[in-house]
Amino acid sequence: MKKAVQEKPKKEEKVSRNKETIFRVAMELFLAKGYDATTTNDICAAAGITKPTLYYYAKSKRHLFYLLHMETIDKDLKPHLEKVSAIKDPLERLKKMIEGYAVIMCLRPELRVLIHETLGIKDNYFREVRQTWKSHYYLLRDTISELQKIDIILNRAKPSRLALLLLGMLTWITFWFDYNRKEEVGEIASAAVELVFKGLSVRR
Repeated sequence: MKKAVQEKPKKEEKVSRNKETIFRVAMELFLAKGYDATTTNDICAAAGITKPTLYYYAKSKRHLFYLLHMETIDKDLKPHLEKVSAIKDPLERLKKMIEGYAVIMCLRPELRVLIHETLGIKDNYFREVRQTWKSHYYLLRDTISELQKIDIILNRAKPSRLALLLLGMLTWITFWFDYNRKEEVGEIASAAVELVFKGLSVRR
């Protein structure tokens, strides 16, 4: 009995290590080669595992990609959404949404692949992924609309278009930001707020 109790943590640790390795290696390959060009053979070779081991953690390459996306959503997007949703003042909410989203883009290079590759995937795996990102878009759209109604935002373009343009601009950070220069994250987030506020003609 004592031996069984000692072995269980070791097995759990191995499972955790394998998963961490597979996820890390797969994301590195997706970033370097793209989703379509990366094969399960590539992932297994880089992680030093067999296909049965890979399929213990993910049913397929697409399922693995989904799991990677959900991991990032759970770690970054959902806490960001929860934080900004609780802000009552719409102007402060808009500011924090821009700052927080810019910071996420600056800290998560994997989103360059996860977001853009996911746009072309239409299956049940990614329904939850798209719904979570849409929740963020809806909150931004509604915040802009709320500020237009009280004449804080003077730009009268459709809130939906403004929100999409804003998100597209901020998401593009993943294509040009130097991820070795983390000390610039705060500066970029502040610059994003100023740029967006000027574009929206925010009255402060």
